[in-house]
Amino acid sequence: MENDYRYKIIIDPVHGDIGLSELETKIINTPTFQRLRRLKQLGLASMVYPNASYSRFTHSLGVLYIASRVIEIFKRRNLITDEEDIQKHRIAALLHDIGHYPYSHLMERIDWEQHIARYLERTDQNGTDGDPQISPYPKHERLARLIVTKREDIRQILQQAEIDPEEIAALIEGEHPGPNLLHKSLDVDRMDYLVRDAFNTGVPYGMVDLNYILNNLDVVDEHRIVLNSKARVAAEHLLIARYFMHNTVYFHKTVLAFEEMVRKIILLLLARGEDIYKSGDEIEKLICEDSTEFLDFHDGYLDRFIDNWARQENDNPLTVLCKCVRLRQPPRLIREQSELYKPIEVRLTPEFINFKRCQKELPNIAEECGISPDHLIWSEQDVGFESMEPFISISQTPDAQEQEIDRLIHIKETSGESKPLVADPNSIIHHLSSLRLKKIFLYAVGADEKKAEEIKNAVQKRL
Repeated sequence: MENDYRYKIIIDPVHGDIGLSELETKIINTPTFQRLRRLKQLGLASMVYPNASYSRFTHSLGVLYIASRVIEIFKRRNLITDEEDIQKHRIAALLHDIGHYPYSHLMERIDWEQHIARYLERTDQNGTDGDPQISPYPKHERLARLIVTKREDIRQILQQAEIDPEEIAALIEGEHPGPNLLHKSLDVDRMDYLVRDAFNTGVPYGMVDLNYILNNLDVVDEHRIVLNSKARVAAEHLLIARYFMHNTVYFHKTVLAFEEMVRKIILLLLARGEDIYKSGDEIEKLICEDSTEFLDFHDGYLDRFIDNWARQENDNPLTVLCKCVRLRQPPRLIREQSELYKPIEVRLTPEFINFKRCQKELPNIAEECGISPDHLIWSEQDVGFESMEPFISISQTPDAQEQEIDRLIHIKETSGESKPLVADPNSIIHHLSSLRLKKIFLYAVGADEKKAEEIKNAVQKRL
């Protein structure tokens, strides 16, 4: 018996009506899923783009919608016919971001070596004995698996519907046989977040031709999702749109500045022995023990630390950083270095390489300029047009893992043959994918114009 996927209707400004089944509605109404309302999809991008404050909750509904469109196309072509498979793919799309940390990827991507060094140094100063029991924060996909298989509210609903939670977790992680709607260059996650981010930031670069892409999807070899050749330009546009959205929104100098400041705040909290989660083990334990405390692990979790320190009246680096975040006072950009280069040629300019070496000199630069090293913020970013580039990963590495190649956008020619778009010499992506963009930013927190000039001179001396 088929599910009623119009049991409940959600009105979405990006996709219009989003239909839900009764089972999906139950999952959405769980406390664990409702937590996503309090996680911003774009982290601190709203510091620059005021409307970019929508949640992972909204994005998850959008991903479900696009997954439903893909499934309907496959269903009409008898590529997916089993009603249970349809239901499982929809639920996996709905739950794909269930394991996210506060402020999107901000907390997940901590420089853990720096964290360990600071934490151990702090505990040594305090004369604390024993192992501090620290471990890296796991990837959000790992947390998603634990949530789906261990959190009672979601797990129980799935089991009552005779759905194996482990199977949903495998679909979320892209480890399930059959068509993979997630973890690809052309997946339902990316197709939602590009258009949704563009809509909410007011930046037009992410507005891709979704309908044309969706209507030209096909499946070959029983599991590989491909795109008909007439939609080649739409696929190229999607990859280029992703590149431009990174350059314009995700890697905006002020967005990165605030994100790096909050990462620095987390490190300083850890170094001070504050009651912030010191390890991935602590977070996993909250999930596995079905603790209600996990429901408070959202943006507000970090906000409370920032608010408490921002209220203090001292010149402690932690206080200064928290006040800057709370009052939206971005650090001053000291230097930005960008390089669009070909990894195969390894031709980064000497200027870029020399500036990169300055990272090790930051403590000396801070001392020379009479500021705290914690007031200097360093950020490095890297983005390409495809997850693999043709000259190294495909042409020169024929033994590349099948799973890695499978994640690329594949084009199906009229002859029936399919191959990665990146391997087609007549595609602009074939040529652009040999390029990567590297960016380095150096900021100074609380620096006036005179102090900023002093720091710039200190950096310049080392180039």
